[in-house]
Amino acid sequence: MINKQNLENTIGSIFNLSLSENIELNGYSIKPYLNYLGLYNPEGKVMTADAPDYITEYAPELLDVEFDSILIGGLGLGVVPYVVQDFAQVDAIEIDQNIIDIIKELGHLGENVNIIKDDILTFSVEKTYDIILIDAFYEPLSEETTALLEEKYMPFINEGGFLYIPINKGVIDNKVKILK
Repeated sequence: MINKQNLENTIGSIFNLSLSENIELNGYSIKPYLNYLGLYNPEGKVMTADAPDYITEYAPELLDVEFDSILIGGLGLGVVPYVVQDFAQVDAIEIDQNIIDIIKELGHLGENVNIIKDDILTFSVEKTYDIILIDAFYEPLSEETTALLEEKYMPFINEGGFLYIPINKGVIDNKVKILK
């Protein structure tokens, strides 16, 4: 379970990186991007961004919830998998092989994290999860895409679990928050 106390201890150790440092890997770099950490490609374009305080700031609904398995759509820099890897089986779907390669090279994710190269919209789900977190998008989703994700993933939620689409929180007339 994630709670604020153990999260505060963990957040400081993610990547051992503060927002003022840079990491260079094979022409890619991790450095500040607004209030986040950004992964930049060799041309200087931001490929993905993540926040060390992601859970407390953007997904507090994951706090104080017991769960053993989670499917994460969108790897980012691996903050959520990193935080939950010690107590949950983690499957993370990422469409971009470059992001997968960089995250593997960083080495902060353990054996309990299974990274799958696929598209969250077309991924073939083969097992059930306590939590499915769809965080692969930067802009709120259309009602049609949201409905597609609901239809696709709700049958794979264990009893007592939930589908969580934080990008839609507070939008689309508050339609999507947590779906149980």
